[in-house]
Amino acid sequence: MDQGKRCGATETAMPAAPAWTRARMRAACRAGVLLAAVAAAWPGTAAADANANYARTRYPIVLVHGLTGAARMGGVLDYWYGIPQLLRANGARVYVATVPAFNSDEERALALQAYVRGVKLDSGADKVNLIGHSQGGPTSRMLAAMSPQDVASVTTIGSPHRGSELADLVLDVVNGINRIPLAGPLLVGVIQGVADAIGWFQGVSNGVKLDQNALAALKNLTTAGVAAQNARLNATLKPGTPSALGPDCATPGVPVEMRQARDAAGNLVSHAQAAYSWTGRGGPVSLLRSNLLDPTTALMAGAAGLMSLKGAGPNDGMVSVCSSKWGQVLATGYYWNHLDEVNQLAGLYQDADPRVVILNHANRLRNARL
Repeated sequence: MDQGKRCGATETAMPAAPAWTRARMRAACRAGVLLAAVAAAWPGTAAADANANYARTRYPIVLVHGLTGAARMGGVLDYWYGIPQLLRANGARVYVATVPAFNSDEERALALQAYVRGVKLDSGADKVNLIGHSQGGPTSRMLAAMSPQDVASVTTIGSPHRGSELADLVLDVVNGINRIPLAGPLLVGVIQGVADAIGWFQGVSNGVKLDQNALAALKNLTTAGVAAQNARLNATLKPGTPSALGPDCATPGVPVEMRQARDAAGNLVSHAQAAYSWTGRGGPVSLLRSNLLDPTTALMAGAAGLMSLKGAGPNDGMVSVCSSKWGQVLATGYYWNHLDEVNQLAGLYQDADPRVVILNHANRLRNARL
């Protein structure tokens, strides 16, 4: 069995295996794939021939960050830490987008649309595969609705497809402050100004100036805001075709959405867009499983507790497992918090190596001719 199939088998077996067995399987898989990737990048080795095309998808991969993010945080720390490098070492064409750190999905999708058009020109491809983390998932779905001819697939990681109870809680606090006479609106304005300034710096440090609107982002991510957006997105589907978002948490949506767009001749053309998702549920701290060396572990645990108080159920500290399910749900059992899902902070993840999970997904896209 080749390395990619072995890792795929490891992922499939993990949920049912004892903890010590999963740990041993993960370690073997992680070491094998990463070493193979290094060998693949080194000319003249046998492994290079075996792995050079493992992640070589038909369409380029575009990585889309979430709230507060950028391709490189502050122009320094990669948001997708170590992930583009591993994908490229295994043959993928990878682009990393920077869109507004704080804004609605509509505004973020407009920035992403311009970026994707540039990717198409650079690569010569007529479509791209979008992989979005957190708000990057709904943003990618919005672009798929706006420009179906540009998008071959959308994969979401820890994305709030039914909204985030944490966003509900924060908006409740903001609204409470806003009701304080005189000082309340002033304080809310200051908080929004600071967040927008941070978002502006994120863009500028990555070479782009982008409009920011933290309050619009917050409202967009609430359960009510996402419900309204889902209705708009479903209205863009090809008439008579179903959504990748199921009617409830227990009912899966379809693995492929259908949309229509007019070609250069004005003819209405149907476009199939594959839909995938996965998430973690490692928001709460476990002394046996959590990475206590990661300073963000405690932060995510606190957020996970607040979400639990709001009735979110299992969650990664920012998004519930229920809310993350969209399209073909590949996994919900990883013991990751919201940052672990993209190999943060600086590689201090817990449970399975997120780089390997995304690498194997690139191979999945390749095998699906996407």
